[in-house]
Amino acid sequence: MTKNNKAANAYMDEVAKESNFTGHHKEYTILPHKIHRCYGLSSYEKLILVDLVAYMSDQSQCYSTIEMIARNLGRSSKSVERHITKLAEKKLILVSQSKNNIYYLPN
Repeated sequence: MTKNNKAANAYMDEVAKESNFTGHHKEYTILPHKIHRCYGLSSYEKLILVDLVAYMSDQSQCYSTIEMIARNLGRSSKSVERHITKLAEKKLILVSQSKNNIYYLPN
């Protein structure tokens, strides 16, 4: 089993280095347990949170557009917008609405 894990990790390292990934995050996204183990979230809400975390800066904020998130998840912009509204209502993200939204993950 260890041999298979090493092979899988080596494969994922190679895949992560390919140019079709974003230039900022060529490795892995560290996902907080509070997102992974939150039972009150739909699978789409979790995927949106994962995508937001992938673009987060050290200040726990990101500037992703609805269209970029939709493209990354293979969903429509309307669907993403609806789920982001639900995440904000659940107070799992804070949205600073301006010309370009800024998303924050509260502690």
